[in-house]
Amino acid sequence: MARRPGLPSPARVQREPAPASGSRTSWLTALQGLWKWGFTRRYELAALVLWAFVLVARAPWVLLVGRFWAEEATVHLAYAWNHSVLDALTAPQFGYCNLVANIGALIAAHVPLESAPHFTTALALVVQLVPAALILFTSIPGLSTPLRKMSAVLLVMIAPANPEVYLNSINSQSILCAAAGIVLISEIGGRADRFCKWVVLGLAGLSGVATSFLAPLFWLQWWLERRKARLTQAVILSACALLQFVFISQGIAHNQRHLRFSAKALVGAAYAKFVITPLAPAQPINRHLALLQQNAEESGIMPAWVWFVTAAAFTAFLLLCWRSGNRAARMLALAAIWVTLLSFCGSRDTTSDLRLLDHISHALRYYYAPECYFLLALLASLAPDTSLPAGLKAVGALWVAAALLMGLANFACAPVDWPLMFSGPRWSTQVEQWRQDPSKPLAVWPIGWKFNLPPKAPTGPG
Repeated sequence: MARRPGLPSPARVQREPAPASGSRTSWLTALQGLWKWGFTRRYELAALVLWAFVLVARAPWVLLVGRFWAEEATVHLAYAWNHSVLDALTAPQFGYCNLVANIGALIAAHVPLESAPHFTTALALVVQLVPAALILFTSIPGLSTPLRKMSAVLLVMIAPANPEVYLNSINSQSILCAAAGIVLISEIGGRADRFCKWVVLGLAGLSGVATSFLAPLFWLQWWLERRKARLTQAVILSACALLQFVFISQGIAHNQRHLRFSAKALVGAAYAKFVITPLAPAQPINRHLALLQQNAEESGIMPAWVWFVTAAAFTAFLLLCWRSGNRAARMLALAAIWVTLLSFCGSRDTTSDLRLLDHISHALRYYYAPECYFLLALLASLAPDTSLPAGLKAVGALWVAAALLMGLANFACAPVDWPLMFSGPRWSTQVEQWRQDPSKPLAVWPIGWKFNLPPKAPTGPG
């Protein structure tokens, strides 16, 4: 049709392809952002994968064969076996809530029994990656360079109490307590950083009492910084601490928990866990500590030289941390002493002074997090911008180097030095025998621990 003269030409409409749906666009954007972040953090991710590999390679049979460790099965699995999901998830065992152990037991109770320990061990492995991930992916004053980050990751791995917390959900609370201490000293990051730390603090606070002891230090950190993110962290941990306090109060009222204190036992435990064990081979030290405990039980006193050595070591430790001027070192030093003191007084082994002396040669799990704080505080105090005199810096450097070298050796030799913790009955054999005769108890690690597991109650309507 001809265009009439004097009229403008019709506008051309250029057709463009329709935009992708909003959901697809957001997913693509998220994946691109994740890929960019992964590429930027490729060295940290590689270090974390290597860290996980070393953990598994230390004793691969623990993960491949599968094991239940002590109360992980005898208490938590036994309870979750014939209870509802909600009851199993929220049940306070031993007078407090251990959410990670409850989750592990809940999973174990709803998968084939033969493969149940594989799930709890895998869960414990994931939890054990948390402190290393926090060190690698967050900024910590005094631990910001790659060399210092790797040293910190190694110190968390080889802390002397690690044999008892290795790949089991019942003691994952100690791993998470160490992670909460790392959150305490790390700088505030972006939105994802803040959210991940909230999750860590919530999980840690609901999985053990020791993490709750850090709540006053989080409030102190908020008062020093006056940042909203610190306030949120303090509130989260305080809410968890309040809930745990309710459980603990009920446990004390029902005689499940006992509060006791013994100065000689505490000094002996501090000497064992912080002074001598990090710096010497495990086997001779274990014999030495067993003899020290025996003499203390028989004589009722702790030798004067133990008091002197322990006092001298902690004086040097506090002097290094305070003279450094590094806030992270000071906070960790406070956390190490504070958590040790409260954990010692409120542990399950406090029914008598003689039981408290067991902390000299046993009760390793109570000291994993404080040992991490102790060693990381020493490392942070040696940062280049600290105000330590050359002499003190040399002492601290030698201390950290000795702890690293001896810790790596003890970490590698742990399956030999601690056979009780790295061997036990084969779970598949136990399940096979139990299926033939459900009245037969199931044996778990360590050797000597057994429990009865009745057939599951039928789940019919009503």
